[in-house]
Order: sequence, then structure tokens, then C-alpha cells
Amino acid sequence: MKVQTKVGRPKSEEKRVNILLAASDLFLSQGFSSTSMDQVAKKAEVSKQTVYSHFSNKDALFTSVIAYKCAQYQLGEEHMRDVEQDPTEALLTYGNQIINLLQDEQSIAMHRVVIGEITTNPRVAELFYIAGPQHGIEILREFFQQNVHLKLDKANAEYWAYTFFNMLKGDFYLSSLLGLPFTKSEAKQTELVTRTVTHIIQMIRAEN
Repeated sequence: MKVQTKVGRPKSEEKRVNILLAASDLFLSQGFSSTSMDQVAKKAEVSKQTVYSHFSNKDALFTSVIAYKCAQYQLGEEHMRDVEQDPTEALLTYGNQIINLLQDEQSIAMHRVVIGEITTNPRVAELFYIAGPQHGIEILREFFQQNVHLKLDKANAEYWAYTFFNMLKGDFYLSSLLGLPFTKSEAKQTELVTRTVTHIIQMIRAEN
């Protein structure tokens, strides 16, 4: 997959994105262990030296592929850093971003790739978890801890971050990994996110 040149995009950034897209395609089609930096360079139509100028090794490239996919769904957006905002509105936005990412076909396929390599290359699962789920949890933990309307300590903030994330996965997450029908309609997604946010806020306030 090759990206179109965009006005104002530095050439080095364009090459970096092409490398990420090429690597993503290869990781999805043949797995992490079977993908080499040479193959990525060839598919991205750049030199191997260029690949290494952007990514020090295959581990760094893989984690960057995961981070790039998360960024497409705005999981690192600054709105989660606003400590004075209404927590309900912030969590509704973030919850929908998470659901959209979890329903993304490439995201689901990458989950399956990682699961498929757990016994032969467990390092892949660790890399995936750090760059994907753990990163999302950290954003939530910091939000729960720093938001002026909540002000949770670190331990409780982490607990509610994991709880929120797991409640959002509902029944469709496992179905998607098993290849069963899983896509939620817009109405069902809105209902899931709204109920999850409402319950989380109620439980936090009740506990406090």
C-alpha cells in the first residue's frame, strides 16, 4: 500500500508512512516472525538503509505500526489532557474512539497475528500490549487521576481505567477474535458507550 504525496508533507515523513503501511501489510499477511526488514524495504520501495534510519530494528517498527493505527483513531488526542473538562463528555468521546479501533478490521487481524505467535515468539505479544492496550490504559489512568472533577489516586485511577476499557469490550470483542459476527450498529455502539460512561462515573462518585 502506497500513500499519495500530500502537499506540505516532508519527503522523509512520506517515506516513514509508506514504511509503516508496508510493514503493516506484511505483518498481517505473514506474521511478525516471518517478516524481515528487507521485505519491508522492498514493499515500501525504499532502501533498507532508509528503513533503519526511521526504525532502529523490527521491534521498533512493529510498535510504531501499532501506535500509528491507534493514532488514526485519535487515542492520544489532547482532549484527554484537559484536566478541567466534564469527565462524562471526555469519556464519551474516548469510549467511541476505542470502540471504533476495536472494530477496525486491521486491528482485529493484528490481534489474531499476535495470538498466533504467542507460543513461538511471546515477545510479540509484549510489544503489542505496550504499544496498544497499555498505552490506552495509561491515557485513561492519567485522566482519572488528574481530572479536577474526579481526583483519584494512582491506584484507583488505574483500577477504573482497566474497568472502563473492559466494560467497553462487551461481548463483541471476543466474537471478533473468533471470526464471529461482531460489528455494532451506530445505535448499539452509542448505547454501549453511554451506559459504560454513566456507570463508571456513578461508581466512582459512589465510592468517593
